[in-house]
Amino acid sequence: MSADPEEEILRESANPIDEPLVSQELIEDKLNQGRTKFKDFYDNCSEAEEFYLGEFDFDVPETGSLVRLGTSQSVINSLVAHVTPQFLDISVPAPGSRGQARAELIEKFLKGANHMLEQFSPTRREIAKQMALYGVAWEKTEFAANRWQEFPEPPRDDEDDSDYKQKVKDVLENRNLNFPMTSTPINPKTCVWDLNNGQNPRWIIHYYEVDADWVSAHFPDWDGPMTGRVEFVEYWSQSQVAYLADGRFALEPRRHGYKTLPFTQYWPHTGLMTEDAEPEHLYRGILHGNFDMLRAESRLASQYMDIVANSAWPTRDFRGPPGITEQVMDGYEETPGAKNFMPQNVTVEASKVAEPPAAIQIAQSMMSRAIESNTAPAVVRGERPTGAASGYHTAVLAGIAALNFGPYVEASQRGLQNRNSIVLHIVENVIQDKVTVFGKTEAGALDAVIRPNDIRSHTVNMVQLTPTSPEEQERKLNLWSNLWRAGFVDHDTSLRKAGVSNALDVRSRLLAEEFLKSQQVQQVLQGEAARRVPLLAQIIESAGGGQTTTGQAEQIAENIINTQGSQQLPNAGNFSSVNQPPRTLASERSRVQTNTRPVVPGGVEEQNLVARQLSSPARTGNRRVPGRDISPGLGAY
Repeated sequence: MSADPEEEILRESANPIDEPLVSQELIEDKLNQGRTKFKDFYDNCSEAEEFYLGEFDFDVPETGSLVRLGTSQSVINSLVAHVTPQFLDISVPAPGSRGQARAELIEKFLKGANHMLEQFSPTRREIAKQMALYGVAWEKTEFAANRWQEFPEPPRDDEDDSDYKQKVKDVLENRNLNFPMTSTPINPKTCVWDLNNGQNPRWIIHYYEVDADWVSAHFPDWDGPMTGRVEFVEYWSQSQVAYLADGRFALEPRRHGYKTLPFTQYWPHTGLMTEDAEPEHLYRGILHGNFDMLRAESRLASQYMDIVANSAWPTRDFRGPPGITEQVMDGYEETPGAKNFMPQNVTVEASKVAEPPAAIQIAQSMMSRAIESNTAPAVVRGERPTGAASGYHTAVLAGIAALNFGPYVEASQRGLQNRNSIVLHIVENVIQDKVTVFGKTEAGALDAVIRPNDIRSHTVNMVQLTPTSPEEQERKLNLWSNLWRAGFVDHDTSLRKAGVSNALDVRSRLLAEEFLKSQQVQQVLQGEAARRVPLLAQIIESAGGGQTTTGQAEQIAENIINTQGSQQLPNAGNFSSVNQPPRTLASERSRVQTNTRPVVPGGVEEQNLVARQLSSPARTGNRRVPGRDISPGLGAY
């Protein structure tokens, strides 16, 4: 039974958030039509999987070797490494002139949310792999109700509420630690979706097989079979959801409350948008168009290995009279050091074998260059290019080669921005309560708490991925550091362009360090440290004969620290009133000021002081020989 065309017209013309509920006939009709339309696309996906898994076939002789090279897997893994850096650079524009603090809170929350999604349900590497293989990838982000405890029913008026309060407290503590969201990569081979709206499809259908008892356990009202495998169909749109199992509703169509489609499409646009918008043309992975070259490369490698094997283990030719020759063949030993008896009329010779021709190596090199030019050069995998190359040279070549991955990086950025928007929609429209996240950035650990009132429909965000090699990263750091010092860019721009994903946190830490380095703060900290050192207090008390008051001790400690006070302790090498010449006019010139820093005998400071005094042109009187002993304290001469 086909769907009513009027129903589809009403749905397409309605607001995506307020569209009418879908019928079972419409879901089944879209699924059947989609399977037919996406058939060639599914075949392309299966062929790409065979090359990545090393299960592809090519023509070889009946007794020939089948050597499958891992070129496909190497290209895909290199792309994944460039598209999935460890940290994300997420920025949220302020919603207004007074909304900067709100934007920074959302930005901090999204960084923690991405970290927790990758901890509980890592998807980014799998998504990048599917983008490279199929030319499109899908990710489902949804509310995980099993991680979010519900509040208990309140007690009646005649019941004790102590147990209820404890349960509420436990729920709140549980919610402060759990992150109630999950993301799942969806294989495009198990989906059909809306092609009429391009980058923003209104609906998607995900179908797969599950055990019938699983369906019965999760949907008790389902009246399907209790055993065996059944096809499970999920229909999602921007406003509603419905589940079908074995052709029956397991979940009747209803509003899901996300107010957006909880599926993210990662589309790098590496295909061709034809007039018919065929899926096999729209979505093409990085290996498409190279399958024949990949087979030829492996075939050449197999031929080369067969020829080398024949040269390593050549065939033995036995010549002689019948009978006795067969006896020699049966008893002939080829193990190293073996001794064989050869009758007079029997000879053994090695068969003539062909050496590997240079044409095979030339052809294989040609195939490798053709594959690299159509996918990604080998330098992006860390291989040194032919000829002499310095680290900087290699980094530049790798940066240029990585431009081939640009469409996939941009698709990942768009997809992550949409996923962040879905996360904010879930907090505001589904959870409707505060959510706590923990995460890790380049600057260290972070935690953030966000409430629906902090979002208020502001889901705009920007994601930037900066995958670079260590050499390229060092070059970028030097470049943007010099531009900032020269005054061409501001500090925030230089940090972000250099690859720092949390520029605001770094700047706040720099400001904190500069504040701690200020003279006023250092004096306060040093004074507090001096007052809290027990050994210093005991020394001061001992120097004062046990009569030093607390105020005097604090003053002496401060004088010792800032080295400019009027009193110093009578330590060795430190001059005070007890070890200074008397105040007479004749001895004023030899008197040492008491506001100098203490000099420890035999230390570096004493050596520097001696050197200055020996080399001073203003020195009068007898000069000491540098090799002579100089008395501790450097008394008057």
